[in-house]
Amino acid sequence: MPPRTWKWFHRIWFGSNRMVALHVGQELWKWDTSRYESIDGIIAALRRAGRPFDDDSVLYVATSSLLSDVVDAAGGIEYANIRLHECLERAQDAHAGYSITHSLDDYYITDPDMEAAWYTVEELAVWARTLDERLKRAGSKGRADQGLIPALADGPRRDAVIAARSRLLNGGLREARWLSGLNLHMQPTQAGFKRGKIENGRIILPFPDRLTGRVDHRWRLTYDDGRDALSFADNLMESVATFMDATLGAFEEHLPERFRNI
Repeated sequence: MPPRTWKWFHRIWFGSNRMVALHVGQELWKWDTSRYESIDGIIAALRRAGRPFDDDSVLYVATSSLLSDVVDAAGGIEYANIRLHECLERAQDAHAGYSITHSLDDYYITDPDMEAAWYTVEELAVWARTLDERLKRAGSKGRADQGLIPALADGPRRDAVIAARSRLLNGGLREARWLSGLNLHMQPTQAGFKRGKIENGRIILPFPDRLTGRVDHRWRLTYDDGRDALSFADNLMESVATFMDATLGAFEEHLPERFRNI
């Protein structure tokens, strides 16, 4: 089965009832050069290449990849999740016989696949942060908020994407963002060796209890609820898939009438 990311990209570019990709159409976007941080760089690149341009062509470049850039970040989460499964499957195979004969329940182990699994969890959290910032982030240079949502013209399309993002944040994205902040600016969740724990003959990666805000040190994390990283990653991936389906569905449902096949 192809990864869902491939299907999402395909939905952007192809559809049975339309003549254009989903990002096409001035009426989809806030058509104002003053609000986009990318404008100055786009103009500089066009001048360097000696290509003519006007506001419309520059704005098209500024907005044309916003939707696919969101899919790209969702794909980062998906492919990290796939690799996490692969790492844990290899680790499970390597330790299966040993755990059966040595009663290793509640025993911690480490090996290269366990290390790779934890690095993949950290990568997934960073991609989650990337996804949210490509949806909406504070602007700089005195400009408005940046990302897909601030760029969308007011209306039902934008409202649907905002609602979908709200559900996504509650579906694990907000927690992943806070963990990525710890990882990017301070430290990993574990000191020293990255370990897995054997419970009932299965290897799990102990995952922190539900976060309610930013974390400034791993000692603030607790592990009382028995969460594991794979379940968290799978739940986040399903939330991302639900979000992407809702977002692309909103673009498909509210396609400008002039682009529909007759």
